[in-house]
Amino acid sequence: METANTYYISKLKECLDNRQKENQAYSMRAYARDLGMNPSSLSQVLRGKRGIPLNKVGFVVDKLELDSKERTIFIESLYRSKTNIDNIKIDSLDERFIIDSSYSKVLAEWEHYAVLTLFNLTDFTVNSTTISERLGISFNRAEVVLSNLLNSKLVEEDETGTLRKTHPDLKTTEDIKSQALRKSHLENLEIAKTKLDEIEVELRDFSATTVAVDLKQIPEAKTIIREFRQKMAALMRNGQNKTEVYQLAMQFYPLSKLNKTEKIQ
Repeated sequence: METANTYYISKLKECLDNRQKENQAYSMRAYARDLGMNPSSLSQVLRGKRGIPLNKVGFVVDKLELDSKERTIFIESLYRSKTNIDNIKIDSLDERFIIDSSYSKVLAEWEHYAVLTLFNLTDFTVNSTTISERLGISFNRAEVVLSNLLNSKLVEEDETGTLRKTHPDLKTTEDIKSQALRKSHLENLEIAKTKLDEIEVELRDFSATTVAVDLKQIPEAKTIIREFRQKMAALMRNGQNKTEVYQLAMQFYPLSKLNKTEKIQ
């Protein structure tokens, strides 16, 4: 029986069958050539032994000439086949260093978190010059950010002059009003607006879901969102060749005017 994550295999087989009906001489080798794949690799894909490399997905769906609905389901099923969120393990709660309002400058300005994440890139040396180049900010701004992180003791310099993070993983406080965090969220929204135009769709994801809710379920919903963020971070942390710094920003808020008679239990 076809499942959500095998739809792409069924669609590949269906398209091959349709082409062979139109041309009995159409072979698996020709199909692989048209999809830009190696014949043996395509054979393994059709048998469920391997997936399509993600960097080839756009090319493949174009060559299959799928309509928008089929294209969406095809790509989603392939992604589901590659990653099962339930299998991702997250860190213990006490392993993360919690930064509070005493780190207001770090919390409020996006560059600080971005610099801390640069330390996680593969074979990357963090200094004012490399920060400026990779984040697209001025050298002077990079020096200010680095100075703030050193003064906050979130970064330290050893006797050789090499910089390193003092904590492998950071976390902000939850459900506590913070003017610094509010400023940070506003900055993130502004950055997201520019990235929507600047970055190719294959290298970003902007999505939204509109649902009717029972306010009593909001605490549970926020717990799920937080668990997803942690699993996303764990998944990315396991990458073998980290070359870029990404930002995951999620928004969950009422579109309707809140009914003041409803209360969250």
